[in-house]
Amino acid sequence: MPLGKNSRSMLYLLVVSALAVTSVRCQHLLDNFLTMTIDPDTLTVKLDGLLPFLSSPDHDFYERSLGNLISIAHLGPDGSNISYNFFVLDPDGTLITRNKRQVLMQGPYGTVFAESTYYYGKQYNHQPTDFHAELYFNEGSHEPAQQAGIINEPGALSAISVVRVFRAPPEFLVACATYDSTGRLLVLSVNGSKNSNWVHSNEIKTLYPDLGVGTIYVDEPMTRKYFGLPEAFPIADYLQKTQNEAQKVALAIYSDTVNLHYQRNRYVRQDVFRADGSHATEFFKYMITPEDRQLESVDDQIKFGR
Repeated sequence: MPLGKNSRSMLYLLVVSALAVTSVRCQHLLDNFLTMTIDPDTLTVKLDGLLPFLSSPDHDFYERSLGNLISIAHLGPDGSNISYNFFVLDPDGTLITRNKRQVLMQGPYGTVFAESTYYYGKQYNHQPTDFHAELYFNEGSHEPAQQAGIINEPGALSAISVVRVFRAPPEFLVACATYDSTGRLLVLSVNGSKNSNWVHSNEIKTLYPDLGVGTIYVDEPMTRKYFGLPEAFPIADYLQKTQNEAQKVALAIYSDTVNLHYQRNRYVRQDVFRADGSHATEFFKYMITPEDRQLESVDDQIKFGR
């Protein structure tokens, strides 16, 4: 029996609704993709090259997680624990934030990272990039550093960090001060480690109740002086003569390190001053990803460091 016009319309709507429900159900909460592109004008993100569900890629890939917001991680080969960028998007697929956690130092005290968070969402109103050095747990996904030769023209100096490692309970204390390119103090970070890994800040607070611990976005003179960190870093003098700018304190020093971060931490000059008075300089770099290049013109407009 032929269907009338109204019946055909109703059938069409039912079919479309069923397909839509099927489409939503087939969209996994976690999917992997081969490539990602970002429109620098609209900040909309597009993923291409859907990989087999629950696959274990042996190459770089992009892992998308769906929820109230969308998160995308640019990861290294499965099992490598490498992460180059971590993005948060709104439900329409527009970029809100981007985070990088890059290895700065490693030793018996654990791992010190250089962490960058870029703010793109309108709600942040062009907020400066948060950049600072801090000790954190080894197991988190991160980007390793790559050794480099002497960097003659690394580009603009973006930030400076001073990392002091002390032999003190719980086993090591790691105090970091991060400065902008003029030497103005931006962030203090105080953490501890035991058995070569970070311990929770609550434990450090119990051991040192009068000091600021964790990540501190204001100058705390008592904490800063306790660890012998300079209030301002004399960058002009330092570039003329490399010397340890940290002050002697009562704590037993393991090492002092000055890091000069260039081009939004794409390149680093690292000067290590050891307890025996010796000094060594190394240069290293981090990978420049396709999404880093796509966001270049946008990032150039954002102040690096609070």
